[in-house]
Amino acid sequence: MTDIVNSQAPVKRREKIKLTWWDSIMKYGDVGIAAWAWLMILFLYLPIVVLIIFSFNQQRLNVKWTGFTTEWYWMEQRSYGVGVLHDAELITAFQNSIVIGLLSTVIAVVIGVLGAFALERFEFRSKSVWDGLNYTKIIIAEIVAGVSTLVFFVKVQELLMDYLGWNLFPLGFRTVLIAHVAWSVPFVVVIVRARLKGFDKALEEAGEDLGSTPTGVFFRITMPVIAPGILAAALLAFTLSFDDFITTFFVTGPQFNTLPVIIWAKVRMGITPEVNAISTIMVLLSFTIVTFLEIKAHISEDIA
Repeated sequence: MTDIVNSQAPVKRREKIKLTWWDSIMKYGDVGIAAWAWLMILFLYLPIVVLIIFSFNQQRLNVKWTGFTTEWYWMEQRSYGVGVLHDAELITAFQNSIVIGLLSTVIAVVIGVLGAFALERFEFRSKSVWDGLNYTKIIIAEIVAGVSTLVFFVKVQELLMDYLGWNLFPLGFRTVLIAHVAWSVPFVVVIVRARLKGFDKALEEAGEDLGSTPTGVFFRITMPVIAPGILAAALLAFTLSFDDFITTFFVTGPQFNTLPVIIWAKVRMGITPEVNAISTIMVLLSFTIVTFLEIKAHISEDIA
């Protein structure tokens, strides 16, 4: 009986699967993607690592490594300069960048949020025009924006001086602040508007049905929901302002400089350890802020 069953059972043969050239490539696809990712990481971050290392180089010309030192951070007055933490010009420029960044961010966020609501929630004849102008400001070359902003301030200053005798826009703090606000607002509008597109209006209607006023609905329902978008827009606006060089270079005056402008002035004489030290401090500050935000986000997720 067993022999009969075995004879009637189908014979299973192990078929050889032939892989095409595409299957062979996809077989090692994960390895290729990983290798490509590591190459991109090295391309992006290896120069930063080299910059940090050479900020501790003893040689001022920074051509080759001659020994480890921290004098470019801490040294006081010497014949060839001072450390970045004792450089009054650098410290003032850093403070100017922080002040301009914070003020321009607050103003740009307020204007940008209002603009995002206007473009997303309301219909009016010139909506497409304002929408196009908003995107035009984003895609336009920054050097064109810088030159045009400079020409605008010069012409307005001439008109005010000729007809009213007012000197409201000398190149300096005011012009830099206005230029940074104008540069940041379109980015805030785009980010907040994207957040509003996914907003469920039924939440606002439910708040109104429960007796809340329009103001209460806005601050208790709308704002908490779009708050992540506003925060992201604020961080981007501050980054754009703090890192901006081209527009600032055109609209600033001799008595007011930001950190990127000072760094550019120093780089013109060659990349020295002081420049590397400044850049290292900025990298560490950025890393600290990002780490803090990541920890805060993880804590919020754990609590939720």
